[in-house]
Amino acid sequence: MKHKSTLFKTLDLPGGSVVPFPSLPGERVRVLYGRIWLTEEGSLSDAVLAPGEEVALGTRGLAVIEALSPARIQLIESIGLAGVVLNAKRRLTRSLTAWWARQFAARSHRALINKYAGSRQ
Repeated sequence: MKHKSTLFKTLDLPGGSVVPFPSLPGERVRVLYGRIWLTEEGSLSDAVLAPGEEVALGTRGLAVIEALSPARIQLIESIGLAGVVLNAKRRLTRSLTAWWARQFAARSHRALINKYAGSRQ
């Protein structure tokens, strides 16, 4: 039995903004509101999408979205169990790295305060 999950990334785009991103075959772009222009590296056709419209990306490479008006879009990716585990590992690594950086910064800050306070006496 294969397990699949769907990963949604929602982006709010100001009108005129341009967003390049790596495209994966099968990933989809859905417009929740606004209008966008979408082009993909290696594709001969572009798409202009309105609210409620969705398009599946067909190539691996660079895709570019331009918001023709203020827009909210979703990037939708179906991922298998291995992808879910990899995303969880990345989130855990980022969280632990941030936690460690805060701990190190706090210790360094206390050490500097103690050193500075000791030198003033």
